[in-house]
Amino acid sequence: MAIDGQITRTDDDAFTGWIASLTFDVDITLTPNPHKAKDTHPDFEINTRTPRNRVIRIGSAWEQTSNRTGADYLSMAVMVNGQQVRVNALRTDDDPEGEYRLVPLAG
Repeated sequence: MAIDGQITRTDDDAFTGWIASLTFDVDITLTPNPHKAKDTHPDFEINTRTPRNRVIRIGSAWEQTSNRTGADYLSMAVMVNGQQVRVNALRTDDDPEGEYRLVPLAG
């Protein structure tokens, strides 16, 4: 599935941004998971708004560090059109501070 997107870290340790494909295009927010009790639980909840402006959770995100490069990134699982999609939120040296681009995982 062709997916694109971007998120930016906010001052309150959350993120705002968007995720899109040919069949959807939504604004998203990532907020710290208030229910995190174990290391394996998600670090963030991913939310969007319905057409009637209701907030709904569409996914989760985990803070990760690359074994290969040592770079920090977010591993995200998002429910899209009835199926779970995995994407990583990555930064490059050229990206502005706090800005991440969404890259879908192959497979």
